[in-house]
Amino acid sequence: MEVFHPKRILCPIDFSEPATLALHYGKELAGCFDADLLVLYAEPFTPPPYFTARQIDKLKKEAELSKKKAHKSLKAYVRNRLGEAITAEIIVIGDQPVSSILKAAVERDVGLIVMGTHGHSGFNRFMLGSVTERVLHEVDRPVLTVRLKKGEKDPQTISVKRILCPVNMTEIAYRALEHAVSIAECFRADLQVLHVIERNIDEAEEKSEMDRLCQWIPQSTRSRCSLKERVEKGDAAERIIAVAATQGCDMIVLGAQHKRFVDTTVIGTTTTRVTRHAPCPVLTVIRK
Repeated sequence: MEVFHPKRILCPIDFSEPATLALHYGKELAGCFDADLLVLYAEPFTPPPYFTARQIDKLKKEAELSKKKAHKSLKAYVRNRLGEAITAEIIVIGDQPVSSILKAAVERDVGLIVMGTHGHSGFNRFMLGSVTERVLHEVDRPVLTVRLKKGEKDPQTISVKRILCPVNMTEIAYRALEHAVSIAECFRADLQVLHVIERNIDEAEEKSEMDRLCQWIPQSTRSRCSLKERVEKGDAAERIIAVAATQGCDMIVLGAQHKRFVDTTVIGTTTTRVTRHAPCPVLTVIRK
């Protein structure tokens, strides 16, 4: 089993409360893995099409000045939220947020992206913010999404003591398990590996599935963290969310497979539902 050990963690910021929460998680993960923390702010510069060359040149100079001010503001924001002792690389890009995040992730060889989500209700379901949704659909590396709970304020401490890793015993699930084990080892957290069976089975078959799950998990992982197997029956997304809530989990780690759909990519329904409705942060381990 490979060890997940990000050397650089990217935290996109828009100065909102969810982004501040993501910044705290980025700090904790960077400290745990001894990784560099990169804080990114992106704002596009798009002059109106009817502007003359002279007007555009003037706007470019103003945009450059604005970029310098944003860099200063972002530096102060990080210092005020995380303290003087925390060192973070400040990145300000004059472009659209999604393309800036994707570009920075590749150019800086980022091992993990941590994002706050702006959820809102619509079409009878909870939606993630549009930027987060698009990043999840287009990125090729792990993304941790965090969301403020109702009434929750800027936290002083981040606790990762219980981790849930849902698996279906596929290759991408194995990659998710690699990440979950590494994070559990780093934070000295308990890890539950959950397999949900979405069909009617009897007691004997359920025991057989538990045995198969236990055999699927490499023996070497058990020496790295406190690990427990669990088998549930029912709808996968519903059971994952329910177990995370009842067990008081601090993080869910699950795998997602990108699939082509016309001219874009999508991720599985279970992953999407869990990411939108989970009672705790969700680390999505993505495979294209």
